[in-house]
Amino acid sequence: MDWPRIALAFALPSIIALATFIVLAVQILLLLFFETRIASAVLDKKPLDFILAMFAVSLSSQYVREIAGPLLAAFYPEDARESTEQSFVFGIAAVSIFHSLVAFHYSISRVTAFKRRSLLVFPEEVYEKDPATVRQLWIKIFCLIGLTSMVLAAVFHSSMYSLTGLHAWSANANVTVLYLLGMAVVAYCMQPIREAILRFPSSLVLIAKINQIIAQNAKPIEVRRSLSTRKSDPISWARKELLHVSRMLERLARQEDSVSGPDAPHPIAAIYRATADEVRQYCSSPKSIEGAIPATLITTLKMTQGFMITGDATWRKQLIKRLQVFDEDGAPRTLKTAPAAGTTLRTATSGARLLDRSLVWLQSRWAAILAVIAIIAFAFGAIDIETLLGVSA
Repeated sequence: MDWPRIALAFALPSIIALATFIVLAVQILLLLFFETRIASAVLDKKPLDFILAMFAVSLSSQYVREIAGPLLAAFYPEDARESTEQSFVFGIAAVSIFHSLVAFHYSISRVTAFKRRSLLVFPEEVYEKDPATVRQLWIKIFCLIGLTSMVLAAVFHSSMYSLTGLHAWSANANVTVLYLLGMAVVAYCMQPIREAILRFPSSLVLIAKINQIIAQNAKPIEVRRSLSTRKSDPISWARKELLHVSRMLERLARQEDSVSGPDAPHPIAAIYRATADEVRQYCSSPKSIEGAIPATLITTLKMTQGFMITGDATWRKQLIKRLQVFDEDGAPRTLKTAPAAGTTLRTATSGARLLDRSLVWLQSRWAAILAVIAIIAFAFGAIDIETLLGVSA
């Protein structure tokens, strides 16, 4: 049996999906550069940004024609490679134009209604304070969401390859079965990868998460109940995200402290830690199982978001007073809750929890897994029909 070929057949969907995602991710970065510059050139009348935007268009066009198209088409048979490359170039160009038009249109519009754009909604007060910053932030978050869509595109390309390119790569039925199994693995990993992109610890993701929490909390109670995975926990749809927000606020606080040095903790860091403390207090209190997130915490999150985006002194003073960030001597007050464990400990704990869940899952499904392995072995000719029937029995 040609084991290297079989291993390659199983890994091929992942290779195609990864190559596709990387190619499209680079294109998203080029679009981000173009969209922010063209918006600044048109609205703020900056000639240099217009020149940079045109340079980005030229660079993106060259990238798609010289790198992206040929690289993705290289997986296909030689007789179909040219037409496939043209299709990729046309498809990426069309999506890029549509992406840029949508980004430019909505970045100059005041999107204050939630509807289906929860990650991209900002309070009216934020638009009034610093519209240029909000415009750039909108485009960045839009491109971040577009990056998660590229994961879907990568999985779609892997599945389409099975219909058009796999038959020329091998006519062996066993290879086809292994490719389909590899495709199933890619599809299974799709959602976790998308969630990982939207959970990367950065101020951009933090603002998007705050928007999402505020938008979902504003929905009717019936919708919030449908979002909850546990009926005994009315805010199970938001608890995990709130705690993630608190961890990112702690990270921003550490970044602020690193700027001022260990001898003088930064006052902005104290504000972020106080907000994170407020979130953790709510999540661990009985109030968190009574229903919707209280208006007081929503207001705190809105103020924090507005301060992060604009740096406005009004929101800063309101947060300091609201959360009693400093004591009478002007020192940061003692937190009422402890921050999340360090990254290493949290990773080890999460790994142990995942291992425990995996063992439980294997114990409950070992018979089905054994049957699937036996069927695959039979397909490869490793066992006969009598042994297969014996395993099934």
